Amino acid sequence: MSVSNRSVATTSHRAERGRASSGVNAAAGSVRAIGEAVAHGGTGGGVEAMVNVPLADDRLALRAVGYALRGGGWIDDVGRKDNANASHIKGGRVALRWLPDADWTFDLTGIVQSMNVADSQYVMTSEESLRRTAPIAEPADNDFLAVGGTVQGRIGGLRLVSATSYVDQAVDFTLDATAGAKHFGMDGAAIFHDDRRYDVFNQEVRISPADGDRWLAGLSYLRATSHSEAAIEDAAGVAAPVETLDRRVVEYAAFGEATIPLLRRIEAIAGLRLFRTIAEDETVERSGGKADRFSRLFLAPSLAISWAVDGDDIVYLRYARALRPGGLAAAEQAKDGRFDSDELGSFDLGVRHAPAGGRLSFAFSLFYTDWSHIQSDYLLGNGLISTRNAGHGRIFGGEGSIDWRPFAGLSVTAGLMVERARLIRSEDGEKVDDRRLPIAPDMTGRLAAAYDFALGPWRSSLAVQANYIGHARLTFDEDLDRRMGDYATVAISAALRHGGLTVAVRVDNLLDIRGDSFAFGNPFSIRNANQYTPLRPRTVTLSIAHSW
Repeated sequence: MSVSNRSVATTSHRAERGRASSGVNAAAGSVRAIGEAVAHGGTGGGVEAMVNVPLADDRLALRAVGYALRGGGWIDDVGRKDNANASHIKGGRVALRWLPDADWTFDLTGIVQSMNVADSQYVMTSEESLRRTAPIAEPADNDFLAVGGTVQGRIGGLRLVSATSYVDQAVDFTLDATAGAKHFGMDGAAIFHDDRRYDVFNQEVRISPADGDRWLAGLSYLRATSHSEAAIEDAAGVAAPVETLDRRVVEYAAFGEATIPLLRRIEAIAGLRLFRTIAEDETVERSGGKADRFSRLFLAPSLAISWAVDGDDIVYLRYARALRPGGLAAAEQAKDGRFDSDELGSFDLGVRHAPAGGRLSFAFSLFYTDWSHIQSDYLLGNGLISTRNAGHGRIFGGEGSIDWRPFAGLSVTAGLMVERARLIRSEDGEKVDDRRLPIAPDMTGRLAAAYDFALGPWRSSLAVQANYIGHARLTFDEDLDRRMGDYATVAISAALRHGGLTVAVRVDNLLDIRGDSFAFGNPFSIRNANQYTPLRPRTVTLSIAHSW
């Protein structure tokens, strides 16, 4: 698997113009204790804390957040361990803001998180089961570190924004590879170990008018590296390497956007992004060979036309084109050791009604997407995973949402999306019939209601939320494909607040639905038997928080 080649968008320039100094002169803090119980599973809990400390009035402040959580498991490994897939998450965030004067803001942020899951979530019999028989545990560990800095301020008639970020992520996991041992020259029991390391550095600089948002222009630089080492260990504990991947991706980009008045209440927003991507396989280079290199220049345009019918209604038509650069796969895993760039063009036609302070707002849209050279991960015969181009697809559908406040304290929201996502041609140009794109439900829906009211000296709230995930498929591979989704979940919650004290209870998956989520379990044994990754069962969470 590769690190994304695309630059991550930062906060929009329109939002940046509303520079807020909140937090630099207000001391605050909170602490929250959490306990949970999972039906048919274990218990968990944890603690969260936040503190905001002004270091210099109206100029400098520090905010820190820390948390440690244990999630109860719900998958039983028969004969080995109950509730085997318990998890532990701990981490923290730190943010420092400095306002040297009225025109400039400096922000520094840091995030660290460690997530450990003791065992896999899949089962082998049916999505209704929460039990499986496995000879070993299959733990996973995910460690994440991110640091960033943003400088924004005014230079004459321009506003300058410079955003810098660095992300480092380490992922390792263990799988029972006995079913695939023969592919690696082994007999009997085998264990697969995979260690991965990703890091991404991104620098972006933008300028726009200091007193308006009619245009912006910018430059960006991204460097992403990934390193992966995988090995198979036999019953005697002797490990043999099976895959070593080192990839480096560099991207240089220039971009701009302008708002152009056309007629009264009609305007166009045109954007353009020019970027060059270079991908290299450093594994071959380190071994003394000639490095494999992939380089392309892309131009991604966008255009939107909006009509402000009146102060509350907007009708818009939007076109955007996106390109995801191709990459390098191991030579034995893809033709010429590469997969091509995939390109996506989309149209949206919609209307929005959002009156200021109104009780009813809504948005509806129709969309069409043409997607060529679709990049897709796939499973090799030996159980390893690679990337290929699956073909040409088309997606069309519609979506809508409604927000309604019938009276004070009550809010109701609803949303529905219906789409048809199909692969119309394979990568070699052959026509295919009714090939549904993976992980693309034909329908999704949501409905939520919340009611806030007074209960003596307490402020109280009740909320309910329902979500529906429609039919979908797992993969392009015919021998692994199966139907997924087609389930609905309901969550309810209640809270009491008085002063700085908050007591809350939440029940997720209230009806204890056992739907099959969008994943498979063990790639080495999935061809031998069906695998299912059931949803987390009904979970009750109680929390007590105090803020000041």
